[in-house]
Amino acid sequence: MRIGIDATCWSNRRGFGRFTRELLRAVAALKTGDDFILFCDRQSAQHAEFPAGWRVVTAETKVAPTQAAAADGRRSISDMWAMRRVVQREPLDLMFFPAVYSYFPIGGRVPCLVTFHDVIAETLPHLIFESRRSRFFWSLKSKLAVRRANAIVTVSLASKHGLMRRFKLRDQNVRTVSEAPSGAFVPVDVDDQEHRAALNRCGLTHESRFLLSVGGISPHKNLDRLIDAFSEVAAMPDQNELQLVMVGDYKGDVFRTCYEELRSRAQAKGTDDRVRFAGYVSDDDLAHLYAATQAFVFPSYLEGFGLPAVEAMACGAPVIASTGGSLPEVLDGAGELFDPHDTSAIVDRIQLVLRDPTYRSELKRRSLDRARAFSWQRSATQLVELFHEYGSR
Repeated sequence: MRIGIDATCWSNRRGFGRFTRELLRAVAALKTGDDFILFCDRQSAQHAEFPAGWRVVTAETKVAPTQAAAADGRRSISDMWAMRRVVQREPLDLMFFPAVYSYFPIGGRVPCLVTFHDVIAETLPHLIFESRRSRFFWSLKSKLAVRRANAIVTVSLASKHGLMRRFKLRDQNVRTVSEAPSGAFVPVDVDDQEHRAALNRCGLTHESRFLLSVGGISPHKNLDRLIDAFSEVAAMPDQNELQLVMVGDYKGDVFRTCYEELRSRAQAKGTDDRVRFAGYVSDDDLAHLYAATQAFVFPSYLEGFGLPAVEAMACGAPVIASTGGSLPEVLDGAGELFDPHDTSAIVDRIQLVLRDPTYRSELKRRSLDRARAFSWQRSATQLVELFHEYGSR
């Protein structure tokens, strides 16, 4: 089979960029005998490290989709037509989009699979979009993608059910391909010199006690409520050295950010000296943060999968997460859950984990056990089966 793949979100640092890279590398490792053609914008192709042996077709675009689809931006018609033209020149048996985020219309009758990672933009538009214009163009693109797709791919059962409700889709037309932690996220030796060096690079020491949050610094991540909850915990006599470390790119991320609001909130709560915004952190250093944290806290209102939770579990971190979207499904009893709208519930769960070392050790064990259920190789096999099912039609 000749399978075309949109690779324009390859370099994105968010979850769908990682999904694209990890999944396609795992597909390449399967050596299926299929021919894969990656379609990429000129800007992204200059820096991407694509799987060896895969053909790359580059479109002459003016702006990379990862930049054009900013919080208050949109892709130009000319750039989308440039992508469409390079696809039309290739005889394909199937076209795959790893994210609706970078979807562009394709012509002909080539079977098409489009990945919707979640329904966050549809469910919480007031927290995602800067303007009505941005919301309108997102809605238009999503509806066009659903109409053109032979099947929708998503990453969890929670997202599948959300997509079925939102777009009135039938069960058989929404297929699930899970996410998984990359190979960088494994337990580390906390007494190793590299562990200490990684903590130092993040402004921490081997003796630091901290809670950890990882992900976009965006309104729907509910980080303002996490700061409120942390401020309550930090005021307790036995927690006067506890810190909150928030990992997430607040400088180069093109999506809507609430970084300044969060800084002001921490200052108003009197905890700005104990809330650390670490910015973007490499995977290698992030594994050390996961290993050292007292607990990983994930307060999102809604998640399509929640990849940082699985990364944290793969490193043996105790996980405290919201009931938003897929997180109960992903944790499956391995961590503590709370209502994302209830600050006192977040406080209670944090206290429970911090004050009971035995239970904290039990959560670490559960994390490691649960993380073994996720594998990019397994996900790649699922995806290739979909390629062959729909490409043969």
